Amino acid sequence: MNIKSIVVPVVSGLLFLFVLGVGAWVMTAPLAAGEVETKRCNEYVDQLDMLKRYNWFWTPYHRRMAFNDCLTRKLGEQKQP
Repeated sequence: MNIKSIVVPVVSGLLFLFVLGVGAWVMTAPLAAGEVETKRCNEYVDQLDMLKRYNWFWTPYHRRMAFNDCLTRKLGEQKQP
């Protein structure tokens, strides 16, 4: 069996997973916020960490999404009044 016929699919699969992971990381980049909002949202995410500690799927991706959700809720609340 040719070693190239084994290496190419494996490397292609690993490259695909790497690109998928980097894309997800970039798409969930934290939004720009001031010090007060950042501190408040970090505390919120820390509280969620305590609640979600034993969940299988609580990952750094979910932490970033929770942080972004916290910021967008805060921004949405400011625009309503």
